[in-house]
Amino acid sequence: MSDDSETATPDAPQTMAWKRTLEEMEVIADDRRSNGWEVLPVIAAHTDTVSRDMGEDEKFGLVHVIPGNYADDLRKTYDADEFTEYLAYGRDVANSMFVVTEFIDAATERSILVASRYDMAHPSARKMAASVESEGVLNTYFKKIDGTILGTFEHEEYEPLIEKPAP
Repeated sequence: MSDDSETATPDAPQTMAWKRTLEEMEVIADDRRSNGWEVLPVIAAHTDTVSRDMGEDEKFGLVHVIPGNYADDLRKTYDADEFTEYLAYGRDVANSMFVVTEFIDAATERSILVASRYDMAHPSARKMAASVESEGVLNTYFKKIDGTILGTFEHEEYEPLIEKPAP
């Protein structure tokens, strides 16, 4: 039987990492706004690591489930042809990635910040990393809880988003 009390406490490393991630998202948003950018901060309700062999469509990468209170704004703001750059801010804490991914439309000075957490030690993450290595890209999907895809992004440089778990 495992004891989850260590991860359930307010000062547990993963709890603190999530709080820090959300704080960093606000700092990044404030910095962009102070420079005249339009910024949409989004907190992913859940992020799945998906490999090619997990479904019929061969989709692989990070799948951010976007809550309803963010979904309409994301759908209205995000355009894959305009948001062509990204930056990743975060860390690996106990094999869980705590990340703010910034999707950037530099031409019109717009930014979408997505705060997420995902477990890189889970078997699905290891399979996803193998799919990513095989294809040479990492895909990010934004979807609603009902499965409706709101947008996709292809990362050619993906290492900051998929730290290798410790053996």
